[in-house]
Amino acid sequence: MIPASTFHWPARKQAAVSLSFDDGRPSVIGRGLPILNRHGIRGTFYVLPSAVEQRLPGWRQAVADGHEIGNHTLSHPCSCSYDFSARNALEDFTLERMEHELSGASEALMQRLGVTPSTFAYPCGQSFIGRGEGVSSYVPLVARRFSIGRGE
Repeated sequence: MIPASTFHWPARKQAAVSLSFDDGRPSVIGRGLPILNRHGIRGTFYVLPSAVEQRLPGWRQAVADGHEIGNHTLSHPCSCSYDFSARNALEDFTLERMEHELSGASEALMQRLGVTPSTFAYPCGQSFIGRGEGVSSYVPLVARRFSIGRGE
């Protein structure tokens, strides 16, 4: 850590803000990115490869404009507590399956956008797999692959 007495904010700034967005929703390309770009603001977008594929030219432009692309898994698994995730529940995952989710998403983003994500956002902010006594954390998988693992 840099001692406060020796750190100087660039251009006499006093603070910083980090903006991140999950899932790669369609509105990001048509509405969100133009607003950020107009104000010279860069964000981090945790995307699913399938969402990128749907608006590939827009996501390629986001990368060209200096926005960061982060990994958000291949299929956005969440707890079966959510109806939308009943067929893709973390409770049914193994560490091997989660490893495939992480590596597959990174590979797909490299192929489509030419970037290797260095950061990750846990879908639904959840970092566990399995059920009952078989529950385990997949934080170590994320820590081996990414510099940052962001929760909610």
